Amino acid sequence: APTRAAAMGELHSQRGEETASLLVIVHDLSGKEAQQEMTPTETVAALRSKVAETWSLDSRAFRLLAKSAVLPEDAAFGELCSVEPLVVQLLKFDPLLELGQFILSNHRGIEISGDASIGQHSVLVKTSNSPDSNNVFLRHEIREPCFAEFRVVRSRDELSFGVTYDKDLVEKVSGFQNLSLQQTWLYSKSGRAMPPLFLGGIKAKSDERIAEGDVVAVHVDPQERLVKFYRNGKQVSSNLPDYPLPAMQDSPLRMYVMLDMQEDEVSVIRFGPGDAY
Repeated sequence: APTRAAAMGELHSQRGEETASLLVIVHDLSGKEAQQEMTPTETVAALRSKVAETWSLDSRAFRLLAKSAVLPEDAAFGELCSVEPLVVQLLKFDPLLELGQFILSNHRGIEISGDASIGQHSVLVKTSNSPDSNNVFLRHEIREPCFAEFRVVRSRDELSFGVTYDKDLVEKVSGFQNLSLQQTWLYSKSGRAMPPLFLGGIKAKSDERIAEGDVVAVHVDPQERLVKFYRNGKQVSSNLPDYPLPAMQDSPLRMYVMLDMQEDEVSVIRFGPGDAY
């Protein structure tokens, strides 16, 4: 029979194998290489931070791929490394930092806090019931496929998320005037006025009703004339094929939020190129 000491030695050996470092080799497109040792429980997000520090990069401005597939941020290397070393490709991209930032413009009755350019959430709060509602835009001028994800922190009345090519017009509209617009594509909390979906002036139905605490994402692809809406990670609606966006124009597409009641609050929690999920 094995001795207690032998059994303990075998247990320590197994634990050592479980916690042994895994070698990951990272390449960028210029030919640079970096080697990182990761434990089986560390995630891709941890590797991203290490690579950003090693090469003095903004961790939001690149993705890590293995065999042409983007590595999920929450994936642990114990799940990814069937053989060593794991070879990873670094792909830089524009993180579209202005897509995460609300802009005040000439609005009254709202407050904006947080700076997306330094990693903070941009937070929009309605501070007054005058004007009736505010259409508040994100700073980025959209000409590429991209998304923004919002958290509904507080909402007691109407609330909309959407896009338009006519920022200057839509930004000045308030209250029931929103229902007269033909150039907005919106997903709304179903209240006294706004329908769940309002696509190019056409009312459409949805059973996915926005509620306080929800996470709502908007994905757009101007070239494909596409806008998709998500609620808590589930796709609610696509405008295609029945309600396409206008063909791409010289003026950019813009994304915005409509807040209606004092103390209502929405924050941008995630954004970037491509689709949300």
